[in-house]
Amino acid sequence: MNTKPLLGAWISYDDQTPGIRDLTIAERRGVLTVEVRHGVTVGTAFALRTQPDEAAGLTAHFRLEDSTVLLAAYLNKRLLVVDAYTAFTDSRANTFLRDHLYLP
Repeated sequence: MNTKPLLGAWISYDDQTPGIRDLTIAERRGVLTVEVRHGVTVGTAFALRTQPDEAAGLTAHFRLEDSTVLLAAYLNKRLLVVDAYTAFTDSRANTFLRDHLYLP
């Protein structure tokens, strides 16, 4: 699958967001990597039925000391829409945030 549409250093339109301010997607040796402030992890690209050979989005999973973060991102025209769901291991309420990022 062609992951090129996803690759790059994406920046949030909202520099005050409590969510994802920037995200870097790369492909190294055929493995998709996703980097945010949480660190780097492996991502899994997905395609649309209408264009099965071209990536339209991805998922990634970060396991942290006090939480687990699931990212789901998809392309919407020239934007990357990123949904982040954080599940905490302590008594804090789980969170869901959506951010819109662009390639500068």
